[in-house]
Amino acid sequence: MTDMSDVIHLINKRHATSWSLVGRLPGGYLQGAHELRGPRGERGVLKWHARELSAAQLFAAARSIEKLRRRGWPTSQWLVYGVLPDGATYIVEEFVDGVVPTQIDGDGLDQLLRANGLQADVRPETDRDWSAYIQGVVFNGDADLLARMRARPPTAALLGRLERLTAGARSLRLPITDLVHGDFVLRNMLESGGSLRIIDAAHLGRGTRAYDLACLLLETTVEDGWADPTVDPRRLEDACLALVGPAGLRVCLVGRMLHYLVFGESWRDDDPSELVAKCGSFVERYEA
Repeated sequence: MTDMSDVIHLINKRHATSWSLVGRLPGGYLQGAHELRGPRGERGVLKWHARELSAAQLFAAARSIEKLRRRGWPTSQWLVYGVLPDGATYIVEEFVDGVVPTQIDGDGLDQLLRANGLQADVRPETDRDWSAYIQGVVFNGDADLLARMRARPPTAALLGRLERLTAGARSLRLPITDLVHGDFVLRNMLESGGSLRIIDAAHLGRGTRAYDLACLLLETTVEDGWADPTVDPRRLEDACLALVGPAGLRVCLVGRMLHYLVFGESWRDDDPSELVAKCGSFVERYEA
């Protein structure tokens, strides 16, 4: 299916609902997020994944999110979800009337650290293993990230430093019992009434929650203006170290940095040197 009206019609028929389309929302993964409205004014958000989210992953994520919400993990409730005839998957979530935060302050960091703590030892029943994936990316070139880094001189020079940073950690095995969001950054949060809500969790899996903290540490440090000047990034670093130690922290950070450089907006620019320089400055603290 490629027509949104057809998708909504099928959802309504399958789940005995009466959603209508309001319009597309900013952000959203791949096909985006669309606001829905029910007959009594209730609001929902439709996420439609034409690819990249299998039925098995969808149902595993739904079970984990239900379990996490019972723990108090601040994420949206999934109202209905399923698989379309063409194999695409869909989710209708509760609508959160909030905004994507542009900066994290001390209170926000406290909230996200508490949320990350709730991800401990969840043991999600899923085939998506973020720890194995990150180690494969860093050491084996999985997902073609190393090849793409080598293809451009600015990123190739940085890659040499990243490889040296993790050279002694090849035999390390990261924990796999936590729940991992996989893209735990501010653009996947909503601020509503002073509280942060975590969104876009469909690609969650098992692994070490230190990877989520490393995602937040990297992007709030490297990207200008994301961290309030009063926020000490060492709180995130210390939390990662407590979970996986220095070698594990370096592997998590390098794995995230490879994604950040290859899939970020800078990859489509002619010269990514500025972002590469920022990343280079960031890793200096781990090269001593």
